[in-house]
Amino acid sequence: MSRNARAEQLREYGRSVLAGARSEQVLRMARQVNAVSYTSAREYAGRSLFELLQNGYDAHPRDRRDGRIHVLLDEAEGAWGTLYVANGGTPFTWRNVERVCELAQSSKDVGEGIGNKGVGFRSILLISDSPEIYSADPDGPLGPELDGYCFRFAQRADVEEFLAGEDNAHEVAATYPPLQAPLPLDDVPATCRRLAAEGYVTVVRLPLLSEAARAEVRLRMRELAGAKVPVMLFLDRLAGLTLERRATGDEAGERHELTRWEEPFAVAQDGAGHDSSVSLATVRLGASGTFLVARGTVEKERLNSALAEAVGARLLDDTWQEWKRPAVVEVALPLPVPRRPRRGQIYTFLPMGGDQAAPFPGHMNAPFFTDFDRTGLPFDNPLNVLLLDAVAETCLVAAAVLRGVPDPSMRQLSVDLVSWESEKGSPGRLRAAALRVHGSELAEVPLVPVLAADGAPPEAAWAPPRDAVLWPDLDLAVLTAHRAHEAGIVVADPETGGDRLKRLATLCKALACPWEPGPEILAEYVERIARGLPLPGPGEPPEQWSELYVDLAALFEEDGRPCSPLPQSPTRSRQVRRAVGTGVGGTPTTRLTATSAVRGGSLYRRPPPTGGGKAARGAPAWASSIRPRD
Repeated sequence: MSRNARAEQLREYGRSVLAGARSEQVLRMARQVNAVSYTSAREYAGRSLFELLQNGYDAHPRDRRDGRIHVLLDEAEGAWGTLYVANGGTPFTWRNVERVCELAQSSKDVGEGIGNKGVGFRSILLISDSPEIYSADPDGPLGPELDGYCFRFAQRADVEEFLAGEDNAHEVAATYPPLQAPLPLDDVPATCRRLAAEGYVTVVRLPLLSEAARAEVRLRMRELAGAKVPVMLFLDRLAGLTLERRATGDEAGERHELTRWEEPFAVAQDGAGHDSSVSLATVRLGASGTFLVARGTVEKERLNSALAEAVGARLLDDTWQEWKRPAVVEVALPLPVPRRPRRGQIYTFLPMGGDQAAPFPGHMNAPFFTDFDRTGLPFDNPLNVLLLDAVAETCLVAAAVLRGVPDPSMRQLSVDLVSWESEKGSPGRLRAAALRVHGSELAEVPLVPVLAADGAPPEAAWAPPRDAVLWPDLDLAVLTAHRAHEAGIVVADPETGGDRLKRLATLCKALACPWEPGPEILAEYVERIARGLPLPGPGEPPEQWSELYVDLAALFEEDGRPCSPLPQSPTRSRQVRRAVGTGVGGTPTTRLTATSAVRGGSLYRRPPPTGGGKAARGAPAWASSIRPRD
């Protein structure tokens, strides 16, 4: 079809839409569409640029990874500047034209891209009332020409001109809905031609409404360029996003190139027979960082069941049951591994509202059913429940794979994947996911990285929460996690990081399998360690035993303050006395003269530091006088 033929097709369609303005019945509906259009735009306040970016992303074929989008704000063009958003995907087809002109209609298949509600494009009404679209020929070879559907939308003056001679032409034009009737454009602006020469096939041109609109676009472009939550993370069809601002006068412009490059993260699958549909990839985002991304799929039968439930409860409309492919869910964690993990963000391809935090120290993405403006989630929607369950399963499978990777940082990521916050049903969701993925309770899955002997097989470096012990994260000299390991205690590896281990411990506690030892159990462990300590030889200072008493004082503090004297806790007193009063072999000859100090509670009444060395660590005043008893 020639360009002239496409222009005539647009003109005839636009006239047929405008002809409805002569019908009172159509006018009543048109007024409602007009009201809904602007209401929709206000609901999307602050998201206009995201919606344009989303539309550009969806225009790229799902199997491509080399897509490009160029966002250009030319502040010198027009009264308040002009915004251009160009994409290098697939040109506009006639179906696209029809759908963009209809409220709540979309040409995108459900589950195929980011948007399918058919209202997001109307968000541009807050920044521009005269959008234009220039696209290449959808039937011809892609070249440097925008020779396909090029059009604008009828405005008030066009409606009045069409109804010339009608008594109510002015009144009808004032309430006629926007973005309804396409009208062909003959000339392609110079900036659009330059973008086409760079390989872009569709350009949306938006002359801005006001200074406020220009300020809004500036703000959103700065947010995209410097976002702590990377916008390109889950946009796997794109390789590049250009954000450019051409300023006026002597002011310097800006240009930011966001990039995305992905490669498989090759690991040997463990022997547990985990779902091979979960894959791992390394995603490099330039200055925005590098991430390990795990992808899982939801089989079609399970997805169909959730969709049928949601449609039956009228939480989704019937079109959602047209979903054709399995759903894909993703989780991403930063590389290199941060020392202190931080909660990430929930995405629906693009980041959602700032209050939509992921339940674990990473980002998560799924084709959720969102609130109207895509910033929030109805968590009780059956589709979203299923997708969150699938995210939990993907985390467990990916964590199991990483447990077999020798790189120590992968141990930390494995912990992060399963360390979900104990809120919004997360413990129950992970527990159910463990039953589906591992066929066992979460407390019996080897989630905890533990100390193991050199040369031990990888599986020996992990233990279930039921069998592991979280050793106190204190500055200890003798009663350390490594000494506990040597005493035969299954101790969490402190190299994993205290924050990580405590986060995992909080989850396990919510699952009724705590692995932080209470005072009584801790006292028993201390006794086991003390039994293995060598006694000093004749004339040797009892350095290690002095430090032992210091460690005991630290271990049995409560709320940062020394515990009450031991007689107030008879069981603890008895166990601790045994621990510190028994040496190698446990014979009476190894009793220390300091035992009486322990009995009297002196251990828990440390004096303030009086100098360097042990005193600086808060050693008790009597520690230096400890001597073995003959």
